[in-house]
Order: sequence, then C-alpha cells, then structure tokens
Amino acid sequence: MAAIKLMATIYRVAGRGAASLLLYPIAAYFYLGRPPVVEASLDYLRSLRAWSGGAVPPSEPQRRDAFHHIHSFATNLFERMVAWGGGAASFTFEYSGDDHLRRVVESGAGAILLGAHIGSFDMARILAESNRVPINVLMFTDHAERITSFFERLDPASKVRVLRLDPTTAQTGFAIKACLERGELVAILADRVPPGSREQVAEVDFLGRPARFPLSPYFLACTLGCPLLTSMCVRTGDSTYHTAVDVLTEGEQVPRASREARARDLLTQYVATLERYCRDHPYQWFNFYRYWG
Repeated sequence: MAAIKLMATIYRVAGRGAASLLLYPIAAYFYLGRPPVVEASLDYLRSLRAWSGGAVPPSEPQRRDAFHHIHSFATNLFERMVAWGGGAASFTFEYSGDDHLRRVVESGAGAILLGAHIGSFDMARILAESNRVPINVLMFTDHAERITSFFERLDPASKVRVLRLDPTTAQTGFAIKACLERGELVAILADRVPPGSREQVAEVDFLGRPARFPLSPYFLACTLGCPLLTSMCVRTGDSTYHTAVDVLTEGEQVPRASREARARDLLTQYVATLERYCRDHPYQWFNFYRYWG
C-alpha cells in the first residue's frame, strides 16, 4: 500500500511526462523477458488488422507495435495505482451514457455491469462511486475479503467490494442476487474465461476467429430479470479517461426454455461492442496470453 501511495506522489510531483518515462524500463522487462507476451500481442494485433480489413493497425504489426502495446499496459497499471493511491484528482474523467447508470440507481433495481480487459475498469468504478452506488466486483479468487479490506484501507470512502466467483456452487448466484436486491451493481470482466473454471462457455467469432466467452453473466440477467449494462473505460489522452455505459437489456424475465438462446444473443451484442473498442483503441486490450485456440 505504501508503494501505491508513493506512485501517486511521484505522479503529482514529477509530472505526467517524467512518470511516463519510468514505465519504459518496466515495459522493456516484459518485452525482452517474456517472449510469450510479445507473441500474444502480435497475434492479437494481426487478428485485429485482418478483421478490420487492414485498417487497424494500418501496417503489418511488428515487434515495435508489441512494445507499444506493452507500454500502454504499463501506463494503465501505473495510473490505476495512482488513482487508488489518492491521485484521482490528477485525472480528467469524461462520460457518455451515464444516464443509463443513473436511471438504474434511481430505480433501486441494481444491475450487472459488464466490462472487459480493455482500458481501465478500475477507472470506471469512479463513475459508480460518483453516483453513490456500491459496486461488487466478481473475481476468481479465494481472497475476496482481503482484497475488499485492502481497497478500504486505500480509500475509506470506497464502495467497492469483491465477490468470490465459484462456478462449482450456487453460492455466487445467491450473492449476486442479494446485491441486486439491495440496488447495487455487480461488475464482471466478461472477455475472459477464468482458469480452471467449470462454468458454461460459448464459442463465438471475435475479431474473425472463434473464441470462448463465459455465458453465465447473460444467463443470470435472463434468470433474474435485471438490467445488463456494458461499461468500457479507455484512455483518450494524457491523464484523460472516457467511460461509456451502454444497455444490453433493460431487464426482462425470460422463460426458461428461451434463456440459452437469449443469453447467446446478449453475448453476441457484447462481443460486437468489444470489437468496436478494439478497433478504436487497438493498444488498450490487455489479454497477453494465447487467447484463441
């Protein structure tokens, strides 16, 4: 925690440019010492270019593009820690679609908020907290209570809690239902199947190649009849982030026989949104492992 506070101080005192220079050695470490990370980056960038018809990136990805991708990730991590360390005032936050979130808050219905490993989902929490609504982040971890306590020590006013994802039991579903009944948000990063997960997945085309995505968030929305929103937060300039909230469904009770088909339809909509963000912000999708296949 002291290190995070120190980073926030460096950012404020040294300035954005000087702080950014500190990230080049970190990016170089992963670039030179983790060949699978570089290959995963190039695989993604090549898939993106083929899917976009050669538009993004505009030329065949080279290793320098992978370095730029990794440096973008290092910048993302650094600025997330700065924000958590009390430096949120150093950033400019812009929003669109926040009226959707406000409407959910005012209704008291709660909602599932789907994010992705693109940009900074941690920055998106500021939007939820500005609306004074607790946000519960679903994680595949055995240390949910410890992580929640850590967030509270960093920021005593934080409304972020961590829920443990355990697809082998019904406990996670009951915990999510309880959060929604209290009018809270449940946040899920829905572009990755957790390692060792036994939950149901679906294979859909992502950037022109078949990829596996978790299906449970959409099943939950169909079963509970709750609103399902997407929230993507990307870096649009120096210390500037833009969060966009979009509605996948306002909340509907779906008959049991139709739930799988409706869940797959909602997943397809989510993937289309993710593809659009990858096209518009190609160096901000951070899944540095063998994603396809």
